[in-house]
Amino acid sequence: MFDRGISDKFEGALKSWKHWKEIISDEDLFVAIRKEYINVYFQGCSLLKISFKEGRLVSESHYKYLVRPSVKNPYVIWSDEGPAVEDRVNEMLIDKFDLDSLKKSSCWYAEDEKVGVHSILKSNKNVVDVEVALSPKSDVEIDDEDQNTKGRRVADRIDFAAIQRNDGKPCIVFFEAKRFDNGELRSWKPEPRVFEQIRKYETFIKKYRPDLEESYRKVCKNLVDLVPPNRYDPLVKEVADRPEQLTVDSEVRLVVFGYSRDEDKGEVWKEHKKILHEHFKDRLLMKGNPHGFTHGISKYSLKVAA
Repeated sequence: MFDRGISDKFEGALKSWKHWKEIISDEDLFVAIRKEYINVYFQGCSLLKISFKEGRLVSESHYKYLVRPSVKNPYVIWSDEGPAVEDRVNEMLIDKFDLDSLKKSSCWYAEDEKVGVHSILKSNKNVVDVEVALSPKSDVEIDDEDQNTKGRRVADRIDFAAIQRNDGKPCIVFFEAKRFDNGELRSWKPEPRVFEQIRKYETFIKKYRPDLEESYRKVCKNLVDLVPPNRYDPLVKEVADRPEQLTVDSEVRLVVFGYSRDEDKGEVWKEHKKILHEHFKDRLLMKGNPHGFTHGISKYSLKVAA
């Protein structure tokens, strides 16, 4: 089961919320529509989870982002009763809605790979979803800020989904993105782990294609209703106006980034790259610097597979 989209009442509450305009005006943030809730991401960190419960908006942030980035003395004195924090709460914790402070605090937790993906997202307005759970578990069952259990992810998540045009019609395409130094890209025998990872994603996409199509039709409508036109690609509006034309591509693209020219020409990497290219062919997208990475994402010339 895969489901996305929020209700008209939820939309109305967001439009009247005093902080919503600030959120959607910040081009560093990515708004991801889930099933009756929204995640607001910055560099791979979910700064806010916004839901609509019992007729009112509920906005939540993980406690780790609430420490003031400008706190001068981060050390807390211990007394016999415990840490003496009572008199320093206002000094140490963000006490009002402050996106800039949340963003700065989240930087302490941003992983290099997610920072690179964030840079890619900013260059491609046709991206409509991030951290996409492609597993039998629904998003409602997964906490975005509690993804690791003893070092293992509790749900399979592909990095982002974008709308491209296939045979004249809008089409959802999924992308798995990895830094050059990710060990899942390298292996001679057995095959690189990324192969099996993407096969699992593709199996899910084929099985739940109708759910994915219906969900992203709703997501496009929500985005057009809630986000300024300059924040999304015209294809999003096209789907919102004519949802029946949207399709989903079953073949996942592999995006590799974060390497220098010398690293790309290295003898050892050359063999690994050859293995990846033989497997993914035109679905292997590579660029050393993730900034401005649009080829194959929003700047595409190849026909995608249905």
